[in-house]
Amino acid sequence: MHAKSEVIMTIATRSWGLVRLSLITLLLSAFTQSLLSATTQSGSPDSLDEIIAAAKKEGRVSLYEGQQPQAWAKIMAAFQKRYPFVTSYDQERLVAGVTVTRVITEARAGISNADIVASGTVQMDDFAARGLLQPVDWKALGIPEKSVFDRYTTVGSMFAYVIGYNTDLVKGADIPKGWDDVLDPKWKGQGSWWFNSQPWATLAAVWDEGRAVSFLESLLAQEWRLSRSAATVSAWLSSGESPIGIVVLHRMQAAQSKGAPVGWTFADPVPVQLITYGILKEAKNPNTAKLLVHWLTTPEGAKVYEDAVYRGNPYVEGTEMERLIGSRNIAYHEGERLAEFKSMTEKMIELLEKNR
Repeated sequence: MHAKSEVIMTIATRSWGLVRLSLITLLLSAFTQSLLSATTQSGSPDSLDEIIAAAKKEGRVSLYEGQQPQAWAKIMAAFQKRYPFVTSYDQERLVAGVTVTRVITEARAGISNADIVASGTVQMDDFAARGLLQPVDWKALGIPEKSVFDRYTTVGSMFAYVIGYNTDLVKGADIPKGWDDVLDPKWKGQGSWWFNSQPWATLAAVWDEGRAVSFLESLLAQEWRLSRSAATVSAWLSSGESPIGIVVLHRMQAAQSKGAPVGWTFADPVPVQLITYGILKEAKNPNTAKLLVHWLTTPEGAKVYEDAVYRGNPYVEGTEMERLIGSRNIAYHEGERLAEFKSMTEKMIELLEKNR
């Protein structure tokens, strides 16, 4: 009986020894993997200094973005002055649906022509879902937290929707101050607006869906002149063909800078459409791309961009956009609410098409 107990104890001791050895092995393995992971991460160019060093070996960058090539010539001249080792660039002007089609088509064909893509948050979310964008540690790169939209994209600029008016025709108490003011019966048949679903879908981020839909229905009942182009609405306001209208801020700024008699009101809340930058997964020059995106979110880069296109980023200190709307109630859908924004956009499009 005594011998049997000793055998059992010996087996138990050996079993515990094996278990303990296994536990130690697992812990050492986990620790080793952690070290390897940390080494790998620290070896990748994430900080600004590391990005600059890696970008010097690339020396060029290409992007798909919606502004005119002349504007980008000014922007890149300033960027290359700051970083002279970037000796060449290529920018192709793509907007809205064309951007989506191009990026997806090229990815399917295994073609990589661009390093950076710029588009609205919904389009960029689609690219990320398809695995077409690189995740980037924007914070490590030094990009301000407010400008970071998600781990794939960062805010570059935005459309801000305003109530525009002709200053020769609309004065004093007649100037609309809020959204409900444009529904005044005196403006029936008098105004114009960019026939676009986005501002109304965006307002639902602050208002509830019912109020946003009701407002659009009331606006449609005003029988305003419609255009598919924000530039056209701006021209109507400038010429006096329309005394008031709903248009994007940068069109009003551009018109006013040329001497047009126009002004605008920021109704509360101010609906905006974010334009974000992302680095394509198969980018040939990913480090120069990250460097350019970083620079565009600095006061220097953001100011250069804003001066070139009259469209800016209110989250960058010192910009005109920050001065104009930085402290205002801005309406847009955060990343976790993009599905809601897509749904609201579809409803608004349906309502607009029904009443076109």
